[in-house]
Amino acid sequence: MELKESKKCSLKEHLNNDAKSYCPICKIYMCNKCDNAHSNLHPNHKQYNLDQDIKALFTGYCKNENHPNKLEYFCKTHNELCCAACLCKLNKKGDGEHHDCNVCTIEDIKKEKKNALDKNIKKLEEISATFEESIKEIKNLSEKINKKKEDLQKNIQSIFTKIRNELNAREDKIFSEIEEQFNKLYFNDDIIKISEKLPNRINNSLEKGKETNKDWNDKELCSLINNCINIEKTLNDINEIKWKIEKSNLNMDTKILFKPEEEGINNIINTIKNFGEINLENYKKYAFKNCPINTKDEMKFSIKGDKNNIFTKTGKQGRYIGTICINELDKSIEEHVWKIKILKTSDKYIMIGVASIDFDINLVDHYAKCGWYYWCYNSTLYSGPPFNYSNKVSGLSKINSEIIVIMNMKKKALKFKINNEDKGDSYVDIPIDKPIFPAVSLYSSNDSIEITE
Repeated sequence: MELKESKKCSLKEHLNNDAKSYCPICKIYMCNKCDNAHSNLHPNHKQYNLDQDIKALFTGYCKNENHPNKLEYFCKTHNELCCAACLCKLNKKGDGEHHDCNVCTIEDIKKEKKNALDKNIKKLEEISATFEESIKEIKNLSEKINKKKEDLQKNIQSIFTKIRNELNAREDKIFSEIEEQFNKLYFNDDIIKISEKLPNRINNSLEKGKETNKDWNDKELCSLINNCINIEKTLNDINEIKWKIEKSNLNMDTKILFKPEEEGINNIINTIKNFGEINLENYKKYAFKNCPINTKDEMKFSIKGDKNNIFTKTGKQGRYIGTICINELDKSIEEHVWKIKILKTSDKYIMIGVASIDFDINLVDHYAKCGWYYWCYNSTLYSGPPFNYSNKVSGLSKINSEIIVIMNMKKKALKFKINNEDKGDSYVDIPIDKPIFPAVSLYSSNDSIEITE
């Protein structure tokens, strides 16, 4: 049971009183008065002050609210303590949670837990000695991860801003074209403003015309002709408005369409919806994984490179030592392709191929039991079941510095391309019921290879 952090007394008469303590046996909260009375009535009950975290308290009693019993049993199935009611087979509320489990008394489990405790103390001591460095490493890694995420988000934001700017510019251009086309076909709102002023202008022109006609022989000729010109302008403006109205009426059946139409619009929308994909880069998928630790001098190695993609044998010559990549080859992807580059070698005693998840560095002939390989020394094949090849002629050329490896998950086939030469599949029907990984194995001291996309 998860104890409630109530701060009020459980006694009905004291519900307004702040609780001071808690009794895990009676499962009640108590104010000062109740606490004193309870300690007198039940001197064997342990009471806990509420200034402690009562959720974390271990009382020795079952935390199920219906079980006021001591924890005298241990459930091996769930790795937890339980009481007699927890084991009960009666169909009663809260009972029988562990009645079908593998249960023993706490005395029966004592020795086993003590042995486990000794081992766990040693583990904790080992962890404690290096854990601060691990925390620093986690923090540094977290900063790098967040930086990579921020950089990616900024890049995406930049791309979408560019797209939005282009869309906005295109929208503005289309609006401008629409404005131009409508002005050619129809009158615009400015004509309404002009026409609303025309009645007064017409009346003024009419009066000015009559007055000019009356005074034609009595006033200065220059002024009279100017009046005539203004009247003519008014008539021209009226005629222009009439012409624009007539043209607009004639063009009312003309349609100005915005293309693309519905299908084209939907295509653009679908393109936008599906624009951009988030993909893991191949070098992440093919980063090398640390081998099992082995203290033998000839089995020493290093994994370096900013992508963990360089594998070097640092121990002395005398035994093959191998590694596999961090991530398995995804079965949902039909074909995986990667490249191995030889950075340094004395004799090309280098195995390149794939290996299963049970790859074991400690096997002397792990390359012949845990995987399927091409041997760079003489272009022969080595493998475990179901082929069990040992120095089998491959028909491939000897490599100079690079080899392309192609694993077809659909065909379960492995092939190698050397100098852009493709001789077909070297292995078919490779069992992929277990996860398989890109793998390499080196024999000579200081030999070094790099795996790339």
